Amino acid sequence: MFSGYGKGGLFIQNRYDLAVVGGGAAGLTAAVAAAEEYIKRHKHARIVVLEANSRVGKKILATGNGRCNLTNSGIDPIHYHGDTSFLPDFLSHYPPEKIISFFQSIGLVCREQDEGRVYPYNLQASAVLDVLRRQLEHFQVETICDFPVTRLKKTAQGFELFRETESVTAAKVIVATGGMAYPQLGANGSGYQILKELGHNCTKLIPSLVQVTTEPRRAKPLKGARSPARASLYADGKLIAESSGEVQFTERGLSGICIFELSRMVGERYGRQKLELSLDLMPEYPLERIVEFLKQRSEIEELPALELCSGFLNKLVAPEVVKAALPHVPKTVGELDEHQLEEVARTVKRFRFPVTGTLDWKDAQVTAGGIPLDEVDSNLQSRCCPGLYLAGEILNIDGDCGGFNLHWAWSTGLAAGRSAAKAESEGEKGLGKPKKSSPRRETGNQKRRK
Repeated sequence: MFSGYGKGGLFIQNRYDLAVVGGGAAGLTAAVAAAEEYIKRHKHARIVVLEANSRVGKKILATGNGRCNLTNSGIDPIHYHGDTSFLPDFLSHYPPEKIISFFQSIGLVCREQDEGRVYPYNLQASAVLDVLRRQLEHFQVETICDFPVTRLKKTAQGFELFRETESVTAAKVIVATGGMAYPQLGANGSGYQILKELGHNCTKLIPSLVQVTTEPRRAKPLKGARSPARASLYADGKLIAESSGEVQFTERGLSGICIFELSRMVGERYGRQKLELSLDLMPEYPLERIVEFLKQRSEIEELPALELCSGFLNKLVAPEVVKAALPHVPKTVGELDEHQLEEVARTVKRFRFPVTGTLDWKDAQVTAGGIPLDEVDSNLQSRCCPGLYLAGEILNIDGDCGGFNLHWAWSTGLAAGRSAAKAESEGEKGLGKPKKSSPRRETGNQKRRK
């Protein structure tokens, strides 16, 4: 058993009412929600958060470019993918107002910005982590860092959670280990294996909200360019999805929010179908109007042909459009005939790129796929293993950009934490309030970082 004095000389209990595996968005919220619920029931419970990293909340600090896009006022099942039949009822119980209210109740003021995105008022992700950690301290929830759970065993009394040869026990467990995205922040997919050993299944895992790659010869000349566009994804020549926004061109392919929102489908279909991305670089204009623009430009006969589109397209993108449209590019626009001008106009409306896949997990924002939702009940309790709850990215739900994934993390954390605290049998008694000589404080490197 993992019992006795841990790092920093703090006494670590070996028996808890609830253990939360994972100190990310879902896990920290679950621990806070459970503690609040136990207090409402006039019971002091021993709760522990077990975190594999040297500190909790690393991914929270990285979200929203360091600003933490908490939620979105436009939360709707249409913005989610995976086992979405679960969502209408669940999201009706956890609308954005409830998430905002939760954070306000623990000291964080929020603000709504463009496209419904909600951020902390000071636009600092660190503020979000700070209020969660303070709330854990307030409720005397213990946090043990550098504790990667490698195995979870069901016992007659609840569960035993192992770190190599050491372990702690708990009456109930919430698994909120996240997915595969951002391995540089500690994600490794270990939670999926732990749950498989307890009888759960796992769908195919795909990097999502990630750059889409194309042929290097097409990508490199465009590196650094940005263009507003409507992006269309084709599979075997059939249109399957569209998204609009700013496209960012990189050395390896295409990026930007509108591309991220198509990346899940790329991951699902790449290798099985021929995929192509097509960009409409002037979606507000019909083809005929663009032809008129080009004819007007061609009247400047001495203008280099590669600058034909430079009056309305990005300066890096414009010459590549002309090259893609014409097998042989003449020296000046005065040498272009009407048919060639129409070809360039058509390419402006359909600037095409063969898809060669996506970047890997280290560049992905979220994991698509996970534990099927039909393997948990409406309270997020495992149907395979009573007393076990699941929350966050480990479940087979992923969202679009704009706060939808963090909303899922917070809301499932709240639901799982409250459900676990409520689910005791009538005869079950708590483990009692800890003695003053055994304070519920963080252990490991996190204590030294305060």
